[in-house]
Amino acid sequence: MSDAPADTTSLRRQLLIFLSGSLIVMIVGATVITYFVAVSAANGAYDRSLLDPLRDIADHIRTDGRGARVDLPQKALEALVYDHLDTVIYQVRSERNEIIDGAAELAAPPSVPLGQHVFFDGNYRGAPVRVAALHASNGFIVQVGETLNKRNRLVREILLAELVPTLLIGAASIALAWFGIARGLRPLARMRTEILERSPRDLRPIAKTALPAEISPVVDAFNRMLDHLREASTLQQRFLANAAHQLRTPLAGLQMHHELLMRRKLPADVRSELERMHSATTRAAHLANQLLALAKAESAPDQGRPLQVIDLMTIGDFAARDWFSKAVAHKVDLGFALEPALIKGDPLLIPELVDNLIDNALRYTPAGGAATVTTGVHDGTPYLSVEDTGPGIAVAERSKVVERFYRIPGTNGDGSGLGLAIVKEIVDRHAGVLEIGARDATRGARVTVRFPPAAGAAQKNSPA
Repeated sequence: MSDAPADTTSLRRQLLIFLSGSLIVMIVGATVITYFVAVSAANGAYDRSLLDPLRDIADHIRTDGRGARVDLPQKALEALVYDHLDTVIYQVRSERNEIIDGAAELAAPPSVPLGQHVFFDGNYRGAPVRVAALHASNGFIVQVGETLNKRNRLVREILLAELVPTLLIGAASIALAWFGIARGLRPLARMRTEILERSPRDLRPIAKTALPAEISPVVDAFNRMLDHLREASTLQQRFLANAAHQLRTPLAGLQMHHELLMRRKLPADVRSELERMHSATTRAAHLANQLLALAKAESAPDQGRPLQVIDLMTIGDFAARDWFSKAVAHKVDLGFALEPALIKGDPLLIPELVDNLIDNALRYTPAGGAATVTTGVHDGTPYLSVEDTGPGIAVAERSKVVERFYRIPGTNGDGSGLGLAIVKEIVDRHAGVLEIGARDATRGARVTVRFPPAAGAAQKNSPA
């Protein structure tokens, strides 16, 4: 399936049309030339056979009191003009162009010098004939003509002998051209596959290994464009990270001052306003932290940290300690069912992924609900799953919640709409699969991340 416009031209098709058209023109030209050569060769071969009966008849013309005549027995004359494929006729004319003997239907020859002979094409009873005419030394003009059956057969044989190999060579040339063009375009196909397999954040230059010289300028231009995009993306990420980092400190200080003030005895209206300010500061600090996490997740792959073998069970164990008090504050029963699951991942981004999934589960699970973090291996694939008893995510919304700053309309909670966007970026960086589903038929959500297994690591299956 191709999404190319209908009017897009194919380089392969253009080359094949040009080569095929050129071959057809050359084959037609060669056929025409071969035809004329074959006609000339046939005439040259068979014209000479007309000279013997022509001279024999001219040598046996006698003149006496009864006039001029051919002095040969009838059987001898018939033998002279006999041919098993063609009809052979003769004619004798006087110097005054009077027909003395032979076929009267044969037209008069062109002017022939005395003692010379000529060959020309004529017509006899509606059929084309080849005629030899001799102006004998005794003044008589003798003509011998024959139909063209032998000549046409020889022309056909010569044409077939020439045309069949030419057509075979032409067909073989088109086939070789097809495979040659396909092989020549293979680097383009490889380059297209490489580009399509990249993530939108992968702006590394395209390798020029084994590329034809004609494609190299295009690749150079494309790599220069990627350089500009990478610089722009790096500047954007750097600005986002710096801004988020600079915001964290004053926001943390402001949050601390709010908490200190709230410990004092304050009038009810002042405390209410202070609580709203504290809630807004908390959300702003959370947003700054998530923006910083998003900047880290979006960093270019070639600028990231080297991947290491990580056990998801260990990451889940650390998360259990970090999130216990927050789960208690949200009045959510946070449970962990952890089994070993080895992956090759970024040691800073994987914990960020787990934290965002747990944070989302706690924010959208009502008080008294439950959330569970599970790690393990299923069918050789390591996975991490977080499920909750919250409102769940409708099927129509599951492709949208991974977009930045998108929140499901009408959803309670104070999220910023960045949690699953960060998770999606980290999953893509690790060539994983993000699955968003339901916990059960009535309520809840389940977010599962499946990772490629760490190379060489022994994995033990556990329930999915």
